[in-house]
Amino acid sequence: MEGLPDVGSFSSRLKNTLIQYHNIEDDKWRVAKKTKDVTVWRKPSEEFNGYLIAV
Repeated sequence: MEGLPDVGSFSSRLKNTLIQYHNIEDDKWRVAKKTKDVTVWRKPSEEFNGYLIAV
């Protein structure tokens, strides 16, 4: 089993990634599903093959 990455470095990168996601312009997001209680938004990921999802 591989060792865990440096926790401090990993947490800093994760924090910065989440901040970048939070700061994505609203016009980049598209409604994926909408109900009377919840709207799910998606945007194609630039880091992997798939979508970022926001609820």
